[in-house]
Amino acid sequence: MHPSPDLPRLLFAHANGFPGSSYRSFLGPLAARFDLHPLDRLGHHADFPVGHNWLALRDELLHYLEGIEAPVIGVGHSMGGVLMAMAAEAAPHHFRGVVMLDPPLMLGLDAWAMKAAKWLGFVERVTPARHSRGRRDRWPDREAMRHSLRRRRLFRRFTPEALEDYVEGGTRLLDDGQAVLLYDPQVEVEIFRHLPDHLGGLPHRLRVPFAVLAGEDSDLLTPRRRRRLQRHGVPLSLVPGTHMFPMEYPDETRQILLETLDALLENTP
Repeated sequence: MHPSPDLPRLLFAHANGFPGSSYRSFLGPLAARFDLHPLDRLGHHADFPVGHNWLALRDELLHYLEGIEAPVIGVGHSMGGVLMAMAAEAAPHHFRGVVMLDPPLMLGLDAWAMKAAKWLGFVERVTPARHSRGRRDRWPDREAMRHSLRRRRLFRRFTPEALEDYVEGGTRLLDDGQAVLLYDPQVEVEIFRHLPDHLGGLPHRLRVPFAVLAGEDSDLLTPRRRRRLQRHGVPLSLVPGTHMFPMEYPDETRQILLETLDALLENTP
């Protein structure tokens, strides 16, 4: 069934390492209110190789936007949230508003620390790149993958449906039944290695309505970083869960996202 052309368009950008299909149980019910456009795998297009400060990834997102009638509502998780904001700064006419879900938006001292880590060559030690390098990318079958992931901290709080989304939507099956990740682990490493360090003034430069949803137990947007965002004028709401809260509390996340969008867009055309 095709969405009504009268529905507002919502473009969703995923976190690093998690294809858009990993968010099916979170995004699915939003189709009742929006014409959904989830991005598939940023960073895998030959014309937009991962590089300095994610500028090529931003351009990849802008390239995708050229095929969608403007304006759109931009929503993104983690990396996807930062890229939505970067794209909205570059092309504000494409956006009605942006909501970032637990974004790695480095402000103040965090931005300077990221610059220093890159300059001195130890960026992999201060980003998740150290975990992504050498990441397992295949299992004997999807059942073995499910069993393996359930023991990992990152996936432990996923709902059964969200874990299934990742297993089914994030892999391809070989002829012998092996399940292989669709998201290239080396691309994942490169994305982490090039975390943007130039966005300190972004909240003041954006010309579209924007907001952040942060996980109450996030190890990325800690209370200190949340206070810093708010000092920079970033509207922020808390959602239960860790950095991966769209997969852990999809219903609560969806409800708070809808409330946030209603507030952001109330006075915009």
